Amino acid sequence: MITVIVCLFFLALLVLLRIFYENHTFVVTRYDVDSGTNGTGDDWKIVFLSDLHNQEYGEGNEKLLRTVRDEKPDLILVGGDMLIRSTGEKSEKAARFMEQLPSIAPVYCANGNHEQKMKECEEEYGKAYQNYKKRLVDAGIHMLENEACTLKLGGQNVQIGGLEIPVSFFAKQVPWKHYDSFCDESPEQLMPEQFDMRPVKDGGPYKILLAHQALYAETYADWGMDLVLCGHLHGGVVRLPGIGGIISPQLTLFPKYSGEHSRLGESDIIVSKGLGGHSIPIRLFDRAEVVVICGRQEK
Repeated sequence: MITVIVCLFFLALLVLLRIFYENHTFVVTRYDVDSGTNGTGDDWKIVFLSDLHNQEYGEGNEKLLRTVRDEKPDLILVGGDMLIRSTGEKSEKAARFMEQLPSIAPVYCANGNHEQKMKECEEEYGKAYQNYKKRLVDAGIHMLENEACTLKLGGQNVQIGGLEIPVSFFAKQVPWKHYDSFCDESPEQLMPEQFDMRPVKDGGPYKILLAHQALYAETYADWGMDLVLCGHLHGGVVRLPGIGGIISPQLTLFPKYSGEHSRLGESDIIVSKGLGGHSIPIRLFDRAEVVVICGRQEK
């Protein structure tokens, strides 16, 4: 009996040490996608950041900044929840980090549920969201709040849209009526500036959607997006081989998409495991990550 207790004690200690390690380190995860131009453009590289939640890697997040800088990306995309919702006191670390990104590459940012709640609930959070947004815009960051913009990437026309998802769609144990009504919407109803929905092969732009909530990945694919970048699920907190994430912030067990690259029809769906934690601040076999996406040309 004593031997069993001692073994369990050391096993618990090893698990706690592993959780501590994973909560304070990150890795670079690389994915390749086909940009669909059949060799008529150049390859491109995107760094995708999500769910920092005020986490710091080194003084002033220097380790994280150095990693992004060393990648020499053509574009930096941010999927939201870089801060923790507050009246402003919990925005400073995220704002300081974000302000430094435009010196590396152009930055396009969508909101997560933390930014969205600050925006929707001004009576509770005051002008905290507007102040945070102003700092980012003043630094040269493009904020995408239910809008899309067009740019050149590797000589290719690319549209990037940021989907602003109401806070109610992030509630714990989301009611099915929310899911159904969201699926019934169309991109035109959700985004003031419509995407050009022509396929790339027919002369349309390569379409990238920043959509924080990964639970609706199949809906985004149905819309005809070429690349969808999500976060929010923090990798499922604990990941098991062959299964994936265990639980979502909504307390959904075994979320289908929680931290991987999936191909759904003609769409690439990439869900970041995030860089920090909040609701369940635990990571086990679930490394925080900087996601690097390389757009390759089919020859």
